[in-house]
Amino acid sequence: MLLQQILNGLLGSGIYALYAVGFTVIFGIMGVLNMAHADVGMVAAMAVVWAVMMGLGPIEAMALSLAVTALIAVVIERCAIRPAQRFKSDAAIEMPLIATIGIGMILENLAALLLGNRALPFPFQRSAFLNIGGFLVSEGLLISAGIAVVLLLALELLVARTSFGRQVRAVAQNRNAARIMGINPEFMVLITVILTSGLAGIAGCLAGVSYGFVAPYMGIPYAIKGLVAMIVGGIGSLRGAVLGAILIGVVEAVAVTYFGSQSRDVWVFVILMIVLALKPTGLVKAQGVA
Repeated sequence: MLLQQILNGLLGSGIYALYAVGFTVIFGIMGVLNMAHADVGMVAAMAVVWAVMMGLGPIEAMALSLAVTALIAVVIERCAIRPAQRFKSDAAIEMPLIATIGIGMILENLAALLLGNRALPFPFQRSAFLNIGGFLVSEGLLISAGIAVVLLLALELLVARTSFGRQVRAVAQNRNAARIMGINPEFMVLITVILTSGLAGIAGCLAGVSYGFVAPYMGIPYAIKGLVAMIVGGIGSLRGAVLGAILIGVVEAVAVTYFGSQSRDVWVFVILMIVLALKPTGLVKAQGVA
């Protein structure tokens, strides 16, 4: 039973990791928290539901979903993040934090208004269970974990091995020096917000595939756990964010087994407090996006 729950936690942590690395990249570059990040994932999933209701096929529905997330990303960057860059004080952190909370609330309530304040079945859900080596594995979680691993490896290679990644890390370390070197920080920030919003959109759809339902307020728990994973893993570290997400996923699954489903969120914050008490920098120490 314990090994089964650990396996479930490992598979379920892929969705948390996609949200956590999105928070990490944005915070590592701009020093701000995009609190609408997880709600973008919700909008992407709800867009797929709406598109299928309108008669679109799977490819068209996913294309529409990604287009919507890109549009929302541009709005977030232009309306919430970029204006705050004019300030050098605490306002540069507080303004986008409050503004993105507001954008997230707008997205949640618009989704509830347009599609109803209720859980909706996701059209591409995979609820079957597979028997692999004596373990029962959710087909949806297996697909989600596989896609998450591929995306996370691709992101790691993008940041560490490409010209784009070097420019992102340059902007994260020193924006003025990056500008002198011919890098456009504003453009890099915009592209990064679009990229991380795409990860959030895919994560939201994977949640629908894995659990079968999506809802207007589904982003709230993912936002909380994505932030906790980022802090536990180490702020600014992509690998730390993934490690934090894995830890949270496993702890949640084990807690459900031994303490009941009502305790799963409690143990997430117990882990957070333990890590902050013993290792305030997180499990993996990093500066900037690494």
